Amino acid sequence: MMLSRRQMLAATGAGVLAGWARMPLAAADGAPAFVSCCRKPDGAFAAVVLDGDGRILFTEELDARGHGAAVSPDAGKAVVFARRPGRFAVVLDLARRERVAAFAPPEDRRFAGHGFFQPDGKVLYATENDFDGERGMIGVYDATDGFRRIGEFPTHGIGPHEALLLSDGRTAAVANGGILTHPDFPRLDLNIPTMEPSLALIDIATGDLLENAVLDPRLHQLSIRHIAEAGDGSVWFGGQYEGPKTDRVPLVGSLHRDRGLTLVEADDDIYAGMNQYVGSVAVSRDGATVATTSPRGGCVVEWDVASLAPVRVRREADACGVAPRSVDFLVSTGSGHILAGEEERAVALAFDNHLMRIVAEG
Repeated sequence: MMLSRRQMLAATGAGVLAGWARMPLAAADGAPAFVSCCRKPDGAFAAVVLDGDGRILFTEELDARGHGAAVSPDAGKAVVFARRPGRFAVVLDLARRERVAAFAPPEDRRFAGHGFFQPDGKVLYATENDFDGERGMIGVYDATDGFRRIGEFPTHGIGPHEALLLSDGRTAAVANGGILTHPDFPRLDLNIPTMEPSLALIDIATGDLLENAVLDPRLHQLSIRHIAEAGDGSVWFGGQYEGPKTDRVPLVGSLHRDRGLTLVEADDDIYAGMNQYVGSVAVSRDGATVATTSPRGGCVVEWDVASLAPVRVRREADACGVAPRSVDFLVSTGSGHILAGEEERAVALAFDNHLMRIVAEG
């Protein structure tokens, strides 16, 4: 996504954000419930923590543009990753509401924007690009020792992006986008004609590949980018199509270990409305509904897990971040809006791609 889409409406003004910054923390309504990245009205990049209704609790400036976040199982810390190909990760203490640490990958690695903790919170896993080896990696960091790097294992693909730990507590799902990049050419895709996206299931204890699901060769330019686990154990994914602009291809699918990989069918107008781009994927708290966003298409589409059918389409310009609330979804936009259920409010922040739920609210 281009930075130009993150322009704020003049009406929001810097004064709104300044007002939040001056408020005593005790006056904020609710506990930390979501973390995201954003750009402030003065152009500075920041991490932002929101309560359960999407109200701003605090922001922490970043050296450059952030992307995704990993939240510790005890909800005490959040690690915010640089946008790919980035070299910083910032650790936020959610109770103290401040930045407490930062770390970087080795010189020959770049963060790919996402990561997750193991169930006891002692180890962090981050998607990375081994650009010289032209392969994806998972970097392993000791969260009990200043996030010291203690190992790595391959993602068994090229261009990893989002990764998550499945509910069994041992298997990682990794979206290998299939796109080869190099930090010398930060936003240039180097292998579009020969892309090989995949959705890999990996044992985090051994690094062994358990399953590697690939698309039909005719869809090899559908980059698998974002994923979420549904209540039935299936892994839903959203793609970004790198082929001809005139093509109409399915952008959403699911991987079930018993049924394999399935592309989700929908009316042509639904996929056409996504403009070949899914920006985020999230699953409802009950596991029955998947939400996909398309900032390029300006829409949020909800899908029924059991029937694989779309059940709601909501039009919202530049909608991208999405995370579950108790009975619905919170959605953020690059134009500075928060959608909390049926409510919508403008805030003085241009939100980046993702929202990550911290704790259950309500």
